[in-house]
Amino acid sequence: MANSAHRERVGAELRRIRESLSLAGEEVAASLGHGWSQSKISRIEGAKIGVSIHDLAKLLNFYGVPEEVKAELLTLTAEESGLEGAWIVRAGGTTRRQIEVGSIETRVQTFRQYHNGIVPGQLQSPSYARGIATLGGFADIDGIAVRRAARQELLKIAGAPEYHAILDSRALLYWPGDPAVLAPEQFDHLRVRIDLDSITVQLIPLDVVRRATAMVPFILYDFRSDSPPVAFIETQTADVYLSASDDVETYRGLFDRLCAEALSPEDSRNYLDLLQRDIDKIITR
Repeated sequence: MANSAHRERVGAELRRIRESLSLAGEEVAASLGHGWSQSKISRIEGAKIGVSIHDLAKLLNFYGVPEEVKAELLTLTAEESGLEGAWIVRAGGTTRRQIEVGSIETRVQTFRQYHNGIVPGQLQSPSYARGIATLGGFADIDGIAVRRAARQELLKIAGAPEYHAILDSRALLYWPGDPAVLAPEQFDHLRVRIDLDSITVQLIPLDVVRRATAMVPFILYDFRSDSPPVAFIETQTADVYLSASDDVETYRGLFDRLCAEALSPEDSRNYLDLLQRDIDKIITR
């Protein structure tokens, strides 16, 4: 029964996404190519047949849905398919859509993110986002920056999910371009984001004695519905999803330990000012 309910939820959401984009099933099938038909699209949306993780990833990538929507629907499908645990989804090429699905409201209640190498997307200024996309070798650099800015707007609306970021201060020593140009804009943008009620940012200072470490950056998603929580790891060419309870709890515990090493939100704001002054001295020499 639970599996059938998951299939119905996924199918209904796929239909809602497609219709919000004013796409006919025939158009979607023709765009996806071999192995797809209008009948297959209809049967998936009507929960007449299950959809594989591979096919669902292709659909969601084509529609250009936000990452949290992918995480929820892929996890439900994995459970329906008996694949709870860990699985990898290849990126599948650049999305065919140039904008995010604006009419799809997020059902995420909270998401927590740790990054040790760069400023994460929800905190990136437009120029920083373009710099990261350029150095990452991605296509449609300006489109990525526009979509990232649009995603940031969702944390300004009423009922926005709570976003808690732990950022290793070493990430603020890396600049994907001229630091004399990027640093002032990025620091100012970060302060604006921190001031939002829905956002909490904590910095791990450079001189802290480390008692916890994460091998890779990660995001933890908790949903408003009864969808299972997900730990998400993004790479250049594929995405890794972890839904097994032991895995998710491991990342929860790790996030809590990293949080304990970080400064309080208020102290992080003050530390940000000190860090910017030091960086300004370096780049103006």
